[in-house]
Amino acid sequence: MWIWGSVVLLIAVGFYVFLSSKKLIIDHNSQPLDVKYSDLQEINGDYNSDIFEVRLIAEVEVTSSASPNPIRIFPSVNGQLILECDAKVDDETSFDYRYYKIDRTGVVTDSIYSSYSDYQVQFIDDFMVYTSDKDGHYTTWPLNGDTTKRRLVELNTDLIWADEKVEAMTREINKSAKYWFSSSFGNDSVWYRKTYFYADGKWKLLWQKLLGYTNVSDEESGNRYRKDVFRSGEVGFEMPKDVRLLYFYPEDKMKYHHIIGGGAGGFSVYNWRGQGFFETNVAGKNFRFKVPRLVVEKEKYNGFRPSLYTVSEAGGSAEIYNPAFYHSPNGFSFYSPNSQQMFIIKMKRRQLD
Repeated sequence: MWIWGSVVLLIAVGFYVFLSSKKLIIDHNSQPLDVKYSDLQEINGDYNSDIFEVRLIAEVEVTSSASPNPIRIFPSVNGQLILECDAKVDDETSFDYRYYKIDRTGVVTDSIYSSYSDYQVQFIDDFMVYTSDKDGHYTTWPLNGDTTKRRLVELNTDLIWADEKVEAMTREINKSAKYWFSSSFGNDSVWYRKTYFYADGKWKLLWQKLLGYTNVSDEESGNRYRKDVFRSGEVGFEMPKDVRLLYFYPEDKMKYHHIIGGGAGGFSVYNWRGQGFFETNVAGKNFRFKVPRLVVEKEKYNGFRPSLYTVSEAGGSAEIYNPAFYHSPNGFSFYSPNSQQMFIIKMKRRQLD
């Protein structure tokens, strides 16, 4: 009897899956894809071209929304770029970072690991300045790869300077030092301000005991010395100006969901999912690629401009797709299809000769 019961159960499950699938997918496009798009490929490690080289340059594991941009790129000295990765793979490495130097030809020349539990890091031209509540140091790794820890010249460590003297020196630092930034922290309800500055060929640190809580603004922090030019996980409903949607090939009309969040719930729609074919410019040449599982929505509220999403499966939730690129003036480009991955696209060497 148990055999017949199992058979009946399997049949019931089959009917359920079949009927559910029919409800989720209501139409299929029988028209073939135009042959002029058949050779376009996805941007991944298998991309094959006589002109372009495509390589995965960074991949991270992100398990929470705390890091919406876990891969970031910013300019550095010697015409190089620094690629910063969120190194979180477990609780112990939460907020740690890996940094990679990328030279003018798009080659990774060096890397370094930084543990956030030990120090916070500021990239300021030739220097990496490591700060903490207790102490700090700096290196010249951005300039020459040297990781030697150089001690800071610390001032007022015994906190006996008069407030007037500290304030006067702070004003002079802000006026004359080549670089300076501040931070504050509390310990046993006592607050301290630390001003880091570069003068006389050395990094120095001025301590100050405060009367109460003091917030350091972004304009005073070390963040002002750094400007990201590209980040993974960026979202946007409007297509970047340097990317063109050449053609959308519908495959299946299906039901999927938009999750709004913030307690507002969501809604479901029926729309065509298929393949999108795009074009951008890399090193002066047209670079074309395709994106599978794409849906295109056009609404009156935004002037019927296309909004792009990907849907992994029928009945699933739509994820905003942003075909984001950063085109380096040195002739190579970065592409990030999602928050976890970043690719570099370069001309093959024989194309440059």
